[in-house]
Amino acid sequence: MDKIAGQTQHLKIIASHGSSRLVLRNNGQLNLFAPETPIAKKVSPGTSVLLRIKSGRFFDNGEKVLEQILHSHNAPALTANSPAKNGTSAGKNTYTYDAHTYHTKVPPQGIVEFLKYYLPQGGLVLDPFGGSGMTGVAALVAGMDIVLNELSPAACFIAHNFTERVSNTDFAKAIKSVLTELKQLRKDLYGTECRECGKQTEILYTVWSYQVECPHCKSKFRLWDHCRQYGSNVREHKILSEFPCPDCGKLLKKSRLSRKNAEPVMLGYKCCDKVQREHPLSARDILRVEQIEANPPLEEGFYPQTYIPDGINLSQPKRHGFDTIDKFYTKRNLSALSHLWKEIHRLEDRQLASMLAFVFTSLYQRVTRLSEFRFWGGSGNTARFNVPFIFNEANVFVTFERKAANILDHLQTTMQHYQGNKVVVCNSATQLDYLPDNSVDFIFTDPPFGANINYSEMNILWESWLGEYTDNTSEAIVNRAQGKGLEEYQHLMTDSLSECYRVLRPGHWMLLVFMNSSGKVWDAINQAVRQAGFVPEQINIFDKQHGTFKQFVNENTAGSDLVLHCRKPVAHESIQTTSEKLSWQKSIAQFFKHRTGDLPVTIFLHVSRDSEADYRTLFSEWIGFGLLKGHQLTDFSTFRTAAEKIIENNHEKKP
Repeated sequence: MDKIAGQTQHLKIIASHGSSRLVLRNNGQLNLFAPETPIAKKVSPGTSVLLRIKSGRFFDNGEKVLEQILHSHNAPALTANSPAKNGTSAGKNTYTYDAHTYHTKVPPQGIVEFLKYYLPQGGLVLDPFGGSGMTGVAALVAGMDIVLNELSPAACFIAHNFTERVSNTDFAKAIKSVLTELKQLRKDLYGTECRECGKQTEILYTVWSYQVECPHCKSKFRLWDHCRQYGSNVREHKILSEFPCPDCGKLLKKSRLSRKNAEPVMLGYKCCDKVQREHPLSARDILRVEQIEANPPLEEGFYPQTYIPDGINLSQPKRHGFDTIDKFYTKRNLSALSHLWKEIHRLEDRQLASMLAFVFTSLYQRVTRLSEFRFWGGSGNTARFNVPFIFNEANVFVTFERKAANILDHLQTTMQHYQGNKVVVCNSATQLDYLPDNSVDFIFTDPPFGANINYSEMNILWESWLGEYTDNTSEAIVNRAQGKGLEEYQHLMTDSLSECYRVLRPGHWMLLVFMNSSGKVWDAINQAVRQAGFVPEQINIFDKQHGTFKQFVNENTAGSDLVLHCRKPVAHESIQTTSEKLSWQKSIAQFFKHRTGDLPVTIFLHVSRDSEADYRTLFSEWIGFGLLKGHQLTDFSTFRTAAEKIIENNHEKKP
């Protein structure tokens, strides 16, 4: 394979935004707001959506499909003799990627390229840490059979719906039907009077601010009134982190202020002149909010009141009084969500009910009190539960419509090309007992990255609605709340990869996508791979083209993900041992000595800052270099310091 990076027709199948819009325009995009067509509903809501599609640990008729798949793949598939030499580059700006959020996702169009290289004639693919199911999307697009194994019920639910084949026409009808049913409630919850024309219109969002207390003079004031700074354009508007107390004048740090109650301070709508307007709340708006807060029109039995356990990401919301899931929402949004959830459960068709619940879960943190206000709009679904001082209460129905449109784009583009079979199993990767020895042709996965993301904690928001929670006993993670350190993480990863080794056919390949800024975590994953019996033969970069939020705000966050190409040896094969284990200092020096080509450079387009060496890419390259040779590894910040000295010395030596 000369170049993996996105050169095949599969890039067109998993459509990017621009090309997808063209496809939709040519084919005639479905109109969610077309006249309603009746769709079958129960008088009373049916069984839980999750229980309708999950039986034991298998989703749908997965156990039966698995039996058929294993029978049809009773002989090894053709695979590559050598690892793919080059990495891949695949962006996140596709309708499929945007259809539903998850904490980490690998762009499927990049995975397709690896699948086609390693299984040119197809075969059975396994992802033991299936996550949101992107390997499943890639496998189905490539026409291959896939087994998605995943510990979290919420992630399995997302993966199941990402890989489902659903009529886009029926999906649009169901969305329309549910929204029509709740039309009056929507008006009651989010109605306001247009200040420009006087007509009734709909609130798109409401901004809330906490009352805070000055630690010096003990005066209480509304933060929103005193911490805003406006620039020449919306991107320069700021919520200040430091500002003077309006009463005593002493400098205050926002992060250290004591919080009192939160109250609405501004709302936005679009009405007569088609321009989005923002205004303070009128007396009638405030009265409406107060009435809803005092007596919310909740649909009892259709919203979660799950107690929040102790956890790394769960301590902050609990500290601010969010000790149950329902407190993550304003009473208005919780009411809207409870009615939506009930209407979804009234759908008779379990596949449609599941797909609309998929739209519902795609809202995630966007409609909670954790959605931080930004002057330029939007909200980030970060893998944390931070409680902002000023938050955006997004209109649940408007957000639901937008996400439904995103998912419809996915159904009309990527899903139309699905071939092959899928099995989704809610199960620990440490015990793949439903798969026989030597039965899988290829493994592609991105396992948990040490302590980077606390999946079982972050998934509690979804799982409390779905009604089933992750059993984190075998969750491979570094998490002090679970009593798991690096040793436990390595042990669980070794158990998981040993199972991968058992089920993979000899001479076939497992690809791990991985990144961490800690050298110790890299050592742990390296040891786990080797102790399981795999032979790492190639490491290259999976460039996702867009950095993470953490990479933008933290200089010590590592860069591009790496792909470890690991082979399961055939019987009686002689394995070469690695060379002398160099210290990380000598390894970094040797890396720069042997590295060819220009240094990668970071160019800062939007701030006044000189370009500099791209240390994140260099770290990724060095990890690949050192790991294959069995060298000692170190963390990103230490590498960066050493690399800066070497680059500076090399520069001074130049004539």
